[in-house]
Amino acid sequence: MPTFSFLNPGFLWALPAAAIPLLIHLLSRRRLPEIPFPTTSFLQTLEPREIRRIRLRELLLLLLRTLALLLFVLAFARPALTPADAVTHAAAAVGILLDDSESMAAVDERGHARIDEAKARAAALVEASRSGDAILLASSTREEAPRPDRGDDRVRLRRAVDRIEALPRPASMAPTLGGLRRAMERSPLPFRELYVVSDFQRSNFSDAARAELVRAATAGMRVFLVPVAGSSLPNRAFESIDPEIRPGPEGRGLELRARLVNHASAPSDRIAIRLREGEALIGGGDASLRAGERAWIAMPIEERGLGVSGSSRETRVTAEMDEDALATDDVWHAVLGAPRRLRVLRIVEARGGAPPRFTALALDPSRNGASGFSVEEGSPASLLSLTAGRADVVLLEDVAALSGDAEARLRAFVRDGGGLVVAMGPHADPDYYSRRFFPGLIDLSLQSAARAPDGGSYELRARAAGHPILEGLSVEVGAPLSKARLTGLVRGNVTTPRAEVVVQTSSGLPVVVAAPSVAVFLSSLSDDWGELPFSGAYVPLIRGMVSHAARAESGAPPSLVVGAAPRMRLAAAPSGGIRVRGPRDYVSTATVEAEGTGFRAVALDPAPAPGFYQFDTEGQMLGTVAVNVDPVESDLTTLPPDSLRAALPPDALERLTVLPTTAALTRHLQATRRGEELWLPLLLLAAVLLAVEIALASARRLSA
Repeated sequence: MPTFSFLNPGFLWALPAAAIPLLIHLLSRRRLPEIPFPTTSFLQTLEPREIRRIRLRELLLLLLRTLALLLFVLAFARPALTPADAVTHAAAAVGILLDDSESMAAVDERGHARIDEAKARAAALVEASRSGDAILLASSTREEAPRPDRGDDRVRLRRAVDRIEALPRPASMAPTLGGLRRAMERSPLPFRELYVVSDFQRSNFSDAARAELVRAATAGMRVFLVPVAGSSLPNRAFESIDPEIRPGPEGRGLELRARLVNHASAPSDRIAIRLREGEALIGGGDASLRAGERAWIAMPIEERGLGVSGSSRETRVTAEMDEDALATDDVWHAVLGAPRRLRVLRIVEARGGAPPRFTALALDPSRNGASGFSVEEGSPASLLSLTAGRADVVLLEDVAALSGDAEARLRAFVRDGGGLVVAMGPHADPDYYSRRFFPGLIDLSLQSAARAPDGGSYELRARAAGHPILEGLSVEVGAPLSKARLTGLVRGNVTTPRAEVVVQTSSGLPVVVAAPSVAVFLSSLSDDWGELPFSGAYVPLIRGMVSHAARAESGAPPSLVVGAAPRMRLAAAPSGGIRVRGPRDYVSTATVEAEGTGFRAVALDPAPAPGFYQFDTEGQMLGTVAVNVDPVESDLTTLPPDSLRAALPPDALERLTVLPTTAALTRHLQATRRGEELWLPLLLLAAVLLAVEIALASARRLSA
């Protein structure tokens, strides 16, 4: 049942002022003097009824004046009706989780940043706090448990809210919600309220984050979701840059490849990309992306200023595109090595004659490496001397099986960062590859070889059109790669999501399957099973598979993002200590760990901002790594907050409320912190009574 209270009870001391009209009325009554008069024949007789009417009007005026003053006093005392479950009359533990992840820096069509709206609503929560409340303020990128602050210390709380800014890192929503929930459970106060102020980006609210909201609601807390994003925003972003500088088309010039994504329901045309080394513009290009498309974009880059082949000189390159809704992901930093060609060790078996050279000609037609690929021919025995210094990618072409020693050396090569392309054929043993060789390399099971029916063939179609293997082919999902057809292939099945079917037949049989560092072609790369080597799709397909296998482990690892510790690989462990320097006056020491056949230097402190981080020891530079924002924050698709109620049990549904607008939050705070105030209706009623009093008094004077 709602309770009635006054928010400014001190004004109730003025209630006796309502008696002022009565005192004036009593004091103004005086005894009339008696005057002798010779005759009353000329005086008008006053009827008793008229006398009663005049007295009634006087009493009504007195009542109106008294009630008007009474209502004025009550209005200044601010009467309020408070719901039964409000925290007005009891102190409460109030948790405020303010989302400060990268997506909160997004700007809407009006030029308003999400973080500014979130801070305004968090400030409103702070202003509504009462003496005795325990306020726990947390941000989504910091997992440490917040300390409770007194609700009446509003100045310090407002300053804490003002200091929060959107950081270039993802939200740790589940750990932060869990820490805030546990801190609130330790509070001795009887009432607990949890406010989540966020854009409710879909990628941030994982199953673990939703489970924390369920735990809070079922633990007796009132959970309030305060969204600050009205809708999803279209956004383009960099996702990666291949740090290897490659020769351009037909060996002319140099090119750099960047991976872009278009998080939008409409295409993005003519995206301008600029490549800079420091302030100097060294390359760039234009790109067009379909709705929701990811693609590798090749851009010409000037050779001057870059390291020459064989040099160890590093080139720090920053890629930029025109700013859109989220500016932080429109920039990508990369440390490029010297231009070099990919070294491919092609393993074939001698079977009574020279093996076909279709793949070798596709990779290096001029046999001088000008295409960006150099090919070395070898037999399975060549794998016994395989090292990372000899090749970047191994191509097994129609090899029946490998010896145990050759297989072990090839596995170690892939484990240390090498790439592997396997092409089946009429002589390859599917049972060997499926049972012995593929486990641990790619999650792919094989069956027996199958030939197309007499006169028939298999047509190749793209299944993952945006995959790097198909970057040299302009195809959409389901589109044929070429008019070339296959007459035979090895049937296979992908067993886990770690392996992806890139190309399949029109009937759905896998043809090209990819995993990190590995690509498998389930047919022959020669003309044994079809006419593919004579088609226009052959060269870009072969180069795509080799480049994918080499690219998987090249360059900076995906974990080099803001919020993680910078690290880099070392050929040898330095004798002295290592210091790491970076943006925003970042300085940290680093530890050295063994990694494979080399070492790894890891900074002790996380990277605070994107940019270049330099490792040095005793004045000698060891190398530079690039740190970027996490691409997971680039998709600005929002989650409807009401959808989070689906995970709640029926008895906890009433404990989760969505406050979608500023007005809804204001009404909620009004009702739960101050109650439903009645001062405005009282003032309006007092004004009406005064108007009636003025009208009656004016009528009395006119009649007199």
